[in-house]
Amino acid sequence: MELRFVLVGNFTLLKTVFCLSGGLLALLTAGCGRSPDPEPPVRPSVESPALTPSEPLDYHIRDEFELRTELGHWPNLTGPYFNSSSPVDSLAAEPLTEERKIWEIEVGSGYSTPIVGRENVIVFHRQGDEEIVDCRALASGKVRWQFRFPTAYECPVEYSNGPYSTPALDAECVYALGTEAKLYCLYRSNGELKWIRDLQLDYEPEAWDFPVGSSPLVIDGRVYLNLGGTKGDSCIVALDAETGETLWTALDDGRSYATPRLATIHGQKHLIVFTDRYVWSLDPEQGEVRWQVEFGVKKSPARVNAVSPLIVEDKVIVTAGPGGGVLCLLVLPDGSQRELWTDRRALDSQFNNIVGVSDAVYGFTSKWNRQAQLRCLSLRSGEILWEYGSDLMRGSIIAADGKLYLLGEDGHFGIVAINSGGVEVLLEPGEPVLKSPCYSAPVIAGTTLILRDEEKMQAWDLSVKNASGSE
Repeated sequence: MELRFVLVGNFTLLKTVFCLSGGLLALLTAGCGRSPDPEPPVRPSVESPALTPSEPLDYHIRDEFELRTELGHWPNLTGPYFNSSSPVDSLAAEPLTEERKIWEIEVGSGYSTPIVGRENVIVFHRQGDEEIVDCRALASGKVRWQFRFPTAYECPVEYSNGPYSTPALDAECVYALGTEAKLYCLYRSNGELKWIRDLQLDYEPEAWDFPVGSSPLVIDGRVYLNLGGTKGDSCIVALDAETGETLWTALDDGRSYATPRLATIHGQKHLIVFTDRYVWSLDPEQGEVRWQVEFGVKKSPARVNAVSPLIVEDKVIVTAGPGGGVLCLLVLPDGSQRELWTDRRALDSQFNNIVGVSDAVYGFTSKWNRQAQLRCLSLRSGEILWEYGSDLMRGSIIAADGKLYLLGEDGHFGIVAINSGGVEVLLEPGEPVLKSPCYSAPVIAGTTLILRDEEKMQAWDLSVKNASGSE
């Protein structure tokens, strides 16, 4: 096979002095084309007194990921542990007032989620006919470096021209996938280009109403991409992170916006991928198929599988919407799987991340029932334990310090306590802090909350302050 990649050393494309950040594929095939409304499930009341968990919360942090915080506070789309949780504690549950705003900068278009190293925040956005990997100082928002490259992509439907994909960090580099399927590997220290792959030329990703937007998984010296290539079996592509060379390709299926997940379960490594029609387990070394399960929504301008799988212990949880539902698979000691539970009505997230804490799964539904809701499901059975309707609509989630920090699609911000016993709202959504639409997930770096829309990126202080205003 002829490889069309270029090692370019210190060569940079239109480089200035700035930095990168990445975003979620927060694809908004989030169109809410509605099917006939299903009958609403019987649900508990959202009213409850202040609730205190009887046992310490379990964020299900896998041993193999514990040291990933050395890469940064939030080195990829769903954080260091690939489960949208932060290890930080002693965080405030208060409104985002001006006194808490650390800085605010202008950014361009796109749904990419910011990523954060130890001292820098990187955001991937577009201004005019350039996509920009933009690196800023976490403390001040000032430019550290920028890497710019041209793009001519125009979304044929009424959503952003991108970028949609969120970059990812390893110890040395940042990896960013543009809307035209060019993958850039940049040095974290200065933004200079290390290598580039033109994956559109090599694999011809499936043409569709939205651009290439799945975020890269960078782990164990490899870059895994849910590309949806049409040249051979190239739906999933694995590259060498050092050189950009292709290691293997696999699967003949359409693309989705779900990022691959890797986890060791019962001593065996599984690469879990959610494509157009199936959930798969692959051998991460060679790409060989272990099992596949049909699941998801039928792709259309209003629907696509866009939520990355969540792995909790030996369980794989996937959701799709509108109307696709939620599926929980149990991975068995021999590497096979069996369905633990599924429900088309309990949860049907469209692009929003889901989180698992202790005995529950938390996520936002689609607008299939007219108003999206935050729901808490039993991890054991999939039963709806409680739900919460608010101005957040289809929101995104971070789990930290016993709380769910929530950013709504129209720029509202709220906080809910983590407790499967009932909903306890710590902060009702007030006036929006950002402009609609907000399809990029929130990020927590230390006691700093990072939010963005398609015009601004903000940093907020979440530290707990005493009555005098000091920490």
